[in-house]
Amino acid sequence: MTSTKWRVAGSAGAAIAALAAMMIPAATSAAAPALCTAQTLDLTTRERPSDSPGQARREVVLTNTSAQACAVQGFPGVDLLGPEDPTFGPVYQLPRQDVDFAPVVVEPGSAVSSVLTYLPAGPDGWVPATLVVTPPDTTTQIEAPWPAGVSVQRQDGATHPGTYIGPLQPAS
Repeated sequence: MTSTKWRVAGSAGAAIAALAAMMIPAATSAAAPALCTAQTLDLTTRERPSDSPGQARREVVLTNTSAQACAVQGFPGVDLLGPEDPTFGPVYQLPRQDVDFAPVVVEPGSAVSSVLTYLPAGPDGWVPATLVVTPPDTTTQIEAPWPAGVSVQRQDGATHPGTYIGPLQPAS
């Protein structure tokens, strides 16, 4: 008997909560901003100091050029395009850093950035020509030139590569 009363009370409470939710006007809930896309973002890069010997860093910066706020969450897809490598080909698809991330709302004119950590390959190493970035949860890409003469050690098959991309965060 007691358990039946609790079920009825729970059912009645759920029904009251559902009814109350229907009576709240839709205008009180704020709509989430749309995803940031290649059409609303401008891509730039800049050198960033590295705290790890043997590694170098570039900051991949995505600036919201639209008139509305947009949102990103996670990691950009990043490819380096360069000359044909006899083992791996002309495209180096960077792995993602194994860290947590949080959603970011990017206001008009503001930016998010991701740290690209890489191993320089020396003067005879593979030198990409183009950085290709795909914003999270989208498929259209944005391109920027890779700095002239800056080599990258290819580690396409490595289990713990020294070259990777970090999550997007508010740009500093």
